Amino acid sequence: MKRLTILLLSILLMPFSAFAQSIDIGRNKEDSAPYVDLVINVSIDQIQNRAPAGLKVQFSGSGLVAMGQGGQQTDSGGRVELHVAPGVYQITITGPGIDQYDGTIQIARVETRAQENVIVRSKSNGGKDVNISLGSSDTVSTSKLRVPGKAAKEFKAGSKALEAKDYGEAKKKFANATSIYADYSLAYNGLGVAQMSSGDPAAARASFEKAIQIDDHFAEAYRNLARLALGDHKFEEMDDLLTKSLQSDPLNAWALTYAAYAELQTQKFDLAITHARAAHAGPHQGLASVHIVAAHALEATQQPAEALKEYKLYMEEDPNGRDAARAKQAIVSLSTTK
Repeated sequence: MKRLTILLLSILLMPFSAFAQSIDIGRNKEDSAPYVDLVINVSIDQIQNRAPAGLKVQFSGSGLVAMGQGGQQTDSGGRVELHVAPGVYQITITGPGIDQYDGTIQIARVETRAQENVIVRSKSNGGKDVNISLGSSDTVSTSKLRVPGKAAKEFKAGSKALEAKDYGEAKKKFANATSIYADYSLAYNGLGVAQMSSGDPAAARASFEKAIQIDDHFAEAYRNLARLALGDHKFEEMDDLLTKSLQSDPLNAWALTYAAYAELQTQKFDLAITHARAAHAGPHQGLASVHIVAAHALEATQQPAEALKEYKLYMEEDPNGRDAARAKQAIVSLSTTK
């Protein structure tokens, strides 16, 4: 207990900016990922009526991974989850009680996690219109349903330029898209990414804020604003932005991890533990040091046994990581504490 008391005092007396900034939490690894986590939410006739399990969802297009030629089936919540490269995909949905649905989904590189809400028609629905709505949550911004073809073409060109790291061309194309269609939230987000990547955070902030002004459920734009807040060490603001992003995209591991990090910085230990464990509950490749965040929060709240588990989880997930030496030392110390 003596060792633990000394450790806790050193944690609580240490300036938290120095304490938590030393943790490697996989910073910006998400930005370089070549694929997008895609969730398809299928509804029947109206968005509130989620489809049952067993509808067959088939895709065609380049870059698909983690799925076979036969496609996938909806789960009990009408969902299909997969990992895709940016691009344009054809989607076909079939199953008992519905008319066959055929549509198109475009996934942009400026997204890291996308949700698409697809409404199919029941066979007993008497010929009502079927539509696909593009959005980051179940509540879809209607502005995303009215994008003119010319604006979409400029957006696609901007995404291609961004992928090639031609930030000047990307900014030009995204700006063209917003001049054609003023409520193009995706284009404002893309513009912000290009501005942020080319070293203009003030302009990027304005673009991301415009994106969430148009669509206040735009989780990716909130995450991008949180990145800017992180760079400025504004951890309260960062936590607030990520909390808003999680309302629309509650399973995003990056947002959960960085929310925990911000909460550790601001000594909201219980929240940090909750968000860290939520991140661990799902895929969190490249973010193993969320367990270091959790461990420090647990030690600060006098839960050494739970902290020990977190250090061991870190070693299982990233045994050669930057925090490995720290985790090994903590495991030895906590294991010998009476």
